[in-house]
Amino acid sequence: MFSSTFFIFITMKKLLTIFILIFSIKGFSQDSYFLGKTNYCTPEKAESKKSFEVGIKTLQYPEFYEKATRILISTADKDPKYCDAFFLAGYLFRLQDKHDEALAYYYVADSLAQNKAPIFKQNLAIEFMRFGAADEARKKYEEMVKYFPTNPEGYYGIANTSIMLADYDKGIQNLKEAESLYKYTGGMKADGRYMYGMLYSLKGSYEEALPYLEEVHSAYKKDDNYLALYALSQIKVGKSKNDEKLMKKAKQVYEKIKDKPIAEEISKKLKEEFS
Repeated sequence: MFSSTFFIFITMKKLLTIFILIFSIKGFSQDSYFLGKTNYCTPEKAESKKSFEVGIKTLQYPEFYEKATRILISTADKDPKYCDAFFLAGYLFRLQDKHDEALAYYYVADSLAQNKAPIFKQNLAIEFMRFGAADEARKKYEEMVKYFPTNPEGYYGIANTSIMLADYDKGIQNLKEAESLYKYTGGMKADGRYMYGMLYSLKGSYEEALPYLEEVHSAYKKDDNYLALYALSQIKVGKSKNDEKLMKKAKQVYEKIKDKPIAEEISKKLKEEFS
């Protein structure tokens, strides 16, 4: 699990990074693929499948990631239609924070799989998001929705990309669709409720945002960017309703983060409200 404070956010565009970590990865549904029982492409060489199985087992042992990656790269070179070798090599690169390499191998894996592997598209989309390429990530999530319409992760991912692409209504619409599908797998988690609050807040619908942000307070109360959105929504709603108690709460929250490195556009709005 990645910390939501892993990056420092300077602009609204940079604010996307927090949702790569909190939303894309925290909400990541890797299904049963990493049990090693699924292959989306058929290897042409018997030893290729054995290399894949070794790679799967290695996921539990970080000290062997580099060696397993070399084995899978060699397998992919010798068996160039075996998409699963490319994908697992990409996944191991990602675990080693080698994101350029991960992106390249994920891209090949997804191309070879010919729209049969939602997990390939999801991992590729997340790497695109890491590089700030939300438009490319959006395409992959839209492909997930097209080819796997009952999988909530595609809709969830579209909502995630809306943070950068600024089509907040589209994001909310897709998040609602994801929520309806998550009902069949235990329901939407706190990160999804937070995303609602984020999207409504960015849209300027602070009254709609505030209940969602209130709901996840215990989970995100130590996150500066959450607190910034929370304070902004509180002060906006407090002023609109002339609610002195809520405005006082907003001020208390703001005091905790006013000198912290939060997104510039959010910081600017907060300073205007509290100046």
